[in-house]
Amino acid sequence: MKYTISIILLGVGIASLISGIFFPSFTDEIFLGMVAPLVISVFSIQLVKRIHANTPEKLTGTLTKSFLFKMVLFALYFIIILSFYAFEPAPFVISFTSFFILFYIIEAIFLQKLIQTEK
Repeated sequence: MKYTISIILLGVGIASLISGIFFPSFTDEIFLGMVAPLVISVFSIQLVKRIHANTPEKLTGTLTKSFLFKMVLFALYFIIILSFYAFEPAPFVISFTSFFILFYIIEAIFLQKLIQTEK
């Protein structure tokens, strides 16, 4: 649970810092670019913890399926955001891409630590 709270605080903190200090005119774009990767990462980490605790042999299959599911969700999110909201798309795409990479690195580190602790 501490890991999840840390991720949420990190994402909101970075988005607040960037939008508050450097790009105050793009606050909505930056936060909308951060929300989907953050929420998906939090759910993914919770799923990985649960699967690893209950049936660790299914972890690889679950990770593969969840990756495909995430890509579909992200594509739908992009379509919805870019179709229905009127704002600058470039800051949104940059924010989304940056947070996507950041949260995937955090997920990878979490998974590595989870697997190392069982050895």
